[in-house]
Amino acid sequence: MKITLDHNCLINVANKNEIGAQVERIVESRNTQCFIVNIGASEMREKGIRPDRYDLFEDFLVSIGFSDLPRIDPILVWDLTFWDKCVWASEEIENLQSKIGEILFPVALEEIKSDEGLDTSLGKKWINRLCDIQSIWCHINNNNDIFLTSDKNFMKQTKLPALINIGAKSIKMPSEVNV
Repeated sequence: MKITLDHNCLINVANKNEIGAQVERIVESRNTQCFIVNIGASEMREKGIRPDRYDLFEDFLVSIGFSDLPRIDPILVWDLTFWDKCVWASEEIENLQSKIGEILFPVALEEIKSDEGLDTSLGKKWINRLCDIQSIWCHINNNNDIFLTSDKNFMKQTKLPALINIGAKSIKMPSEVNV
C-alpha cells in the first residue's frame, strides 16, 4: 500500500501527539510504503526553509525519524519550490492542478495572493492553499493508494468525492488506516 503523507502528518509527528503516533505506526508497518511530498518544505518558511535551504527540511525529517522515506516532487513555483526538487509544468499537469484547486478552494488562489510578498498573512494563506493543492497533485501523479491527512478540508462531502473522481483513489485520516 503506497501512502502519501501530507505535511500535517509530519507536523503531528514532530509535535508528538496522538495523530503523530498513528502516523508513525503507519510508516513503520511492513504493509505500507510512505512518501514525503517535497512541497511540505515550502510550508516551513518561518523555520528559515527557503528555496535555497532545502537542507533545513532534511534536518527536520531527520529529527522526526523520516529521513529515509522516498520523496515526491511538486510542480515548480518560482520563489517557493526547490529547483532540484520539483517538476516542470505541462498543460496536462496545469489542468489537473487547476481542477484540484477548484475543488479544494472555490476562491481562486490569485484572489488571495498578496503583492506584498509570501511572508505576509495573505502570502502565507496562499502558500498553504497551494501546498494543499500540490500535495494531492503529487499523490495523484505518483499513483499512490492513500492520501493520509489530518486536514478536514480534504474530507468535506463537497470535496472528497470530487478528489476521488479525478484520481485520488483514497483519502484518509491516520485513525482510519489499519495496518
